[in-house]
Amino acid sequence: MLNPKVSVIVPVYKVADYVERCAVSLFEQTLTEMEIIFIDDCSPDNSIEIINKTLERYPNRKDSVKIIKMPVNGGLATARRVGIQSAVGEYVIHCDSDDWVDLNLYESMYNKAIETNADIVVCDEVHEYADRGYLKREPDLPSDCKTVVKRWYSNIMAMFCHNKLVRRTLHTDNGVYPWDGLNMWEDNGFVSRLFYYGGTLAQVHGSCYHYNRTNVHAMTSSYGIKQVEQMVGIANGLTEFFNSKPDAKDFEKTIMAFQFLARINFVTDSFETLKKYDTTFVGSEKIMSELDPAAFSAKGKLRFYMVKYHLTWLFVVLFKFKNLLHF
Repeated sequence: MLNPKVSVIVPVYKVADYVERCAVSLFEQTLTEMEIIFIDDCSPDNSIEIINKTLERYPNRKDSVKIIKMPVNGGLATARRVGIQSAVGEYVIHCDSDDWVDLNLYESMYNKAIETNADIVVCDEVHEYADRGYLKREPDLPSDCKTVVKRWYSNIMAMFCHNKLVRRTLHTDNGVYPWDGLNMWEDNGFVSRLFYYGGTLAQVHGSCYHYNRTNVHAMTSSYGIKQVEQMVGIANGLTEFFNSKPDAKDFEKTIMAFQFLARINFVTDSFETLKKYDTTFVGSEKIMSELDPAAFSAKGKLRFYMVKYHLTWLFVVLFKFKNLLHF
């Protein structure tokens, strides 16, 4: 296909139970001038076979689907990077292979981008649990991208890449790609930089991305110390990025927020990792009074308040007790 309007990048790894629903929602999009790039990150199951089998039912999509096989398992960040570098669409967006999208989503987002000449378009999400879905409607955002990241510390918008349509030249002109090897928070790392370079920002409501919260194999379903260290790596990278800019002062609080939100994850079930909390990004806790507690999950809020009132030791004890009961 020549000059597709949108390129959809879909990393694939161990999603055999979910990928058919994802693929169907992509193949049935009302936007026809679209390329779909599946990145096979050496998936050990039959996910790719399921995609190919599903594609047989949609011959009209055959020429617009690419399946790129990675030589080795590189992780989510590397898969996204390869997808972006392979894309030729005017705009790019990511779709995780255990999620799905409304059938008119990409047409709605693309039309909004053209109507407003936007560099980035944001859509709402439905968080899908076993019993029901919960609409997460994005609040009304500023009309320019840079303001979002300047104010991010006080109005924390999830920097997911799956609900943000991005003009591809924002990546290519500025060299903005995921950082290889940093797979936890990988989208925080590159979407924040895209917002720095972006101009006009637009939103669509009524068409949604469906975020599957039932996949027990998803990276975000549980994580340990290695993932927290990757979050710290992302925060370090963003600190270096914003500090290198002539308007770095405008982003001091946002930098501090990223540092603190990475650091606080060291407060868990171990007194050993609590020591890492005490020595990582020292001083970033000053931003706590300006953070919105609504940005945290239930467990995250408990951790937040325990840190705020200097009761981190109690959080560790409670977490240990919870793990013991679970065992």
